[in-house]
Amino acid sequence: MTARIDGLLLDMNGLFRHWRNTGARTSEHLAGLPAGTIARYAYDHPAYRLARVGVLTDQQWADDVTERLTTDFGPHVRAALDPWRTDRGEPDTHMAALLTQVRQLLPVGVLSNCTDALRADLQHHGITFDHVFPSAELGVDKPSPHAYRQAAEHMGILTHHIAYFDDEPTFVHAARSTGMHAHLFTSADEFTIRLRELGLPLALRHQNDAPLNQ
Repeated sequence: MTARIDGLLLDMNGLFRHWRNTGARTSEHLAGLPAGTIARYAYDHPAYRLARVGVLTDQQWADDVTERLTTDFGPHVRAALDPWRTDRGEPDTHMAALLTQVRQLLPVGVLSNCTDALRADLQHHGITFDHVFPSAELGVDKPSPHAYRQAAEHMGILTHHIAYFDDEPTFVHAARSTGMHAHLFTSADEFTIRLRELGLPLALRHQNDAPLNQ
């Protein structure tokens, strides 16, 4: 028996946006920083978690990263950080096109562990969801079950009538614990097949077409 699905909830990064870290590498080169320095100061620091759950804004977090880098490596670093900050990742155009098709059939939300910059990033990339849930706005991040339940509540759909896709197995397991029909995302082709199995009349890619997930 096919599960009744009234809405989709999807992860952002790895599905609709891909990070190549070209901006961070450029900034590190300009500032003479060892490779991986920005990631260590920005994403491996507790301040990033505070930004992800809305205690800090994206700008406050970035300012904190800048101050710590300049304190440790010198004031010249400040002027070199623009490439890191202006790099908003690369959109997956095939998934974005597929999203447009799916939204004609069901409401689609995005649930992402990120700062309050998500809405601006979506506008920057021209990607539109019916519901947008940055963890910074929810005040809780994945894999907490509260993140999934809050998203479902805002969508007005029971969790067991939502299909969820993520490329992180831990987050898939957490979504499943709330009753969502959670699936591991591996490619746009597999995503399409899964949606067809759930009853969405999406056309499969022709054999000679380019891969959907670039």
